[in-house]
Amino acid sequence: MKTSSEEELNLIERARTGDRRALESLLSKVQSWIYNVIRRILLNPQEAEDHTQEVLLKIATNLAAYDPTRASFKTWAYRISVNHALNGKRGRLEEITTGFSDYANELEKMPNLEIPANELFSPENLVLIEEAKASCTLGMLLCLDREQRTALILADLMGLSDRESSELLDISNEAFRKRLSRARKDLYTFMDDKCGLINEKNPCRCSKKMKSFQNNGWIDPTNPRFSMPLVRRLKEQVKVLHCEYEDFKRLEYQEIFRDHPYFETPPKIMEELLVKYSPKI
Repeated sequence: MKTSSEEELNLIERARTGDRRALESLLSKVQSWIYNVIRRILLNPQEAEDHTQEVLLKIATNLAAYDPTRASFKTWAYRISVNHALNGKRGRLEEITTGFSDYANELEKMPNLEIPANELFSPENLVLIEEAKASCTLGMLLCLDREQRTALILADLMGLSDRESSELLDISNEAFRKRLSRARKDLYTFMDDKCGLINEKNPCRCSKKMKSFQNNGWIDPTNPRFSMPLVRRLKEQVKVLHCEYEDFKRLEYQEIFRDHPYFETPPKIMEELLVKYSPKI
């Protein structure tokens, strides 16, 4: 990652002396990335908001410890966020998603409910089918343990290189590649065995599960979160994947996950943080 710019160093110095406007400008450079990583690790929006605010507050209160000769500001901030995500309290959805086998059982409990052909391509149903697709595939990430999930998110979704990811995780490049390889294989094996998006022979289809997901509270027709027309996609925000490691060649799932939203960071995260922040000067 690049070294800190003169602008960032100036903002850091001003923020250290209690300049809240400088602090807000500084944190705005990293908050979106942090929120999107944590949101994918925890999946629950409210928990992601709380954890993101905790991370930003941790960054703000530790600015005095930042050494620009050792890492760029973004690298330093991202490392804090990743460590927090890996070591923080397990989220509610993590507690109830215990692995691919149980996830498959939950999906199988939900009956396939056909949408009449004349209704399949209505605007309302197309939105809900996309909601079902995003909700189900994001849920698959929770079947990976946190270490595997984080490795896969950094490399295959957020586009970091092997070196950058291993640096954030403070592990060797070799250890990162092993972790990523296990995550890729576990996720793809499940999708190839169960998901019609990857293997057309599989009976599970988003359109057939949509009504069951709605009945079970997985998606809310009154509050679509993933498929609104103005939602930015991850692939639009992270245009290039820099991970060089491709031991596992069948990476079709990447396009599915990169079609997920690049979540907008709720403004209240920064607003509430600035109220809580008390600089030590």
